[in-house]
Amino acid sequence: MRISVMSQMQQRSFSIDLPSLVPLQLPSRRETHLWYILPDEVKSTSLLNRYSQLLSPNERDRVDQMRGDELKKNALLARTLVRTTIARYQTNNAVDPGSLMFKKNMYGKPEVDWQNCKDCNKQPLHFNISHTGSLIACGVTVHAPIGIDVEDKERKIKHDVLTFAKRFYTADEVNFLATKPDQEAQRKEFIKLWTLKEAYVKALGKGFSASPFNTFTIQSTPGTEGGYSLCKTSELTANPMEETEKYNGGWKFTLLELADSHYAAVCIEDDEVNEGGPMKVIVRRTIPLVEDQLISERIFL
Repeated sequence: MRISVMSQMQQRSFSIDLPSLVPLQLPSRRETHLWYILPDEVKSTSLLNRYSQLLSPNERDRVDQMRGDELKKNALLARTLVRTTIARYQTNNAVDPGSLMFKKNMYGKPEVDWQNCKDCNKQPLHFNISHTGSLIACGVTVHAPIGIDVEDKERKIKHDVLTFAKRFYTADEVNFLATKPDQEAQRKEFIKLWTLKEAYVKALGKGFSASPFNTFTIQSTPGTEGGYSLCKTSELTANPMEETEKYNGGWKFTLLELADSHYAAVCIEDDEVNEGGPMKVIVRRTIPLVEDQLISERIFL
C-alpha cells in the first residue's frame, strides 16, 4: 500500500471533518496512561493519508521503505500513535502532533526533543511504544522511565517450551515453568515472562545486548493480581558499579490484557515504589483524530 500525500484541498476537508485531540492532564506519579490502536479498525485510505501528513519526512521515508502493505500501515500507525498521544498532554496550548521533534539516547531509545519542538511546553514526560501485527500500544508516564511490551496471547513457540526457555531465562524462571502441568500452560507463562522482560529492558533503555534476559529474574508478587517484581540480578556488563546502581532502583511491574487478545507489560522506575506503593494504569483505545474510548482504570499493588 502506497501512503500517498493528500492535496491541499483534502487537508482542508480533514481540518473540518476530524475532531482535534482532546487535551489531558499529565499522569500523576505512579500512574501510567496506556493507549492502543487495533490496526484492523483503521480502514480509511483518506484517514491514513491524513496520518501521513503528521510524520516528518524521515519518518515517511522509513514507512515507505517497509516491505508489504501491512508493515507500512502498522509503521504509519505506530508513529501516528506516538505523536498524537504526546500532543494530548500539551494542555496549556494546542500543539500540532506533526510539530513534535524526537531524538534518541546513546542506546537508541526514542525521546521527545523538547528544545527543538516549536510551541511545546517542556514536560517531564516519558513514553515507550510496542506493537505486534494486530495491536500497537504507547505508554506514558511522568518523572519515571517506562518500558512497555505487547505480545499476542496466542503466539506460538515452535520448540519445546522448557528447552527454549533454557536459552533465554534464568534457572529460577525455568523451574517455575516446569511446575506447569502441560505445554500449553507453560507456553502461556513463557509469553507472560517474555513480555515482562521486554518491558524491563526497554525501561532501562540500553538495549537487549546490555541486559540479556538470563541476567535477571522476574516473578509474580504474592497476594497481587497482575503484579510482578524483579527479584534477582547478576553482574551484567563491564561496569558493575553502574549496573548495580541502576538495577537496584525501584521497579514496578504490571501485566494486563488488551482487547482480550494481547498481554501488555508495563515497567516503571520510581524510588518510591520501594515503599510498596501501588501503580495505577489507565487504558484507552483510540483511532487518532476520530475517537477515543476509556477501557479501564486499575490499581496494581
